[in-house]
Amino acid sequence: MDVLVEVVVYALVALPVAALTRKVVARRAAGRNASAAAGAVVAVPCQARWRQGARRRTFVPGKLRPGPDGTGAVFKAPLRRAVVLPVGGRAAVRESWRPGMRVLEYRAPGGERIDFQVYDAEADRTARLLGIPDPADYA
Repeated sequence: MDVLVEVVVYALVALPVAALTRKVVARRAAGRNASAAAGAVVAVPCQARWRQGARRRTFVPGKLRPGPDGTGAVFKAPLRRAVVLPVGGRAAVRESWRPGMRVLEYRAPGGERIDFQVYDAEADRTARLLGIPDPADYA
């Protein structure tokens, strides 16, 4: 019985905390999007995942920002060198297993695949940064 009470108490605490966290993340993302719309260069916080070696995946938090010449994108993780993503790759957007997030699957021209997990509010800006065509352009 004590375990059931503890689980209920944890659930009652976790639900408001999760809702508050989603609100804070959405507010920060809206601020970044507003700054980007005003012309500022704003990095998108994300988590990148790629295959490294045989059957080994690397999962790294970092930021995605526009390339130095205004085309393409650069991924920069703390304490690592920046990775310039080649222009001309393909990408697709899909839902993430985490609520409030999406996964952008980027395939470089050489065939390498990098997945970027971003917040829903910043998925459109990230898609434009990676060069994903807008679905409205094909309607």
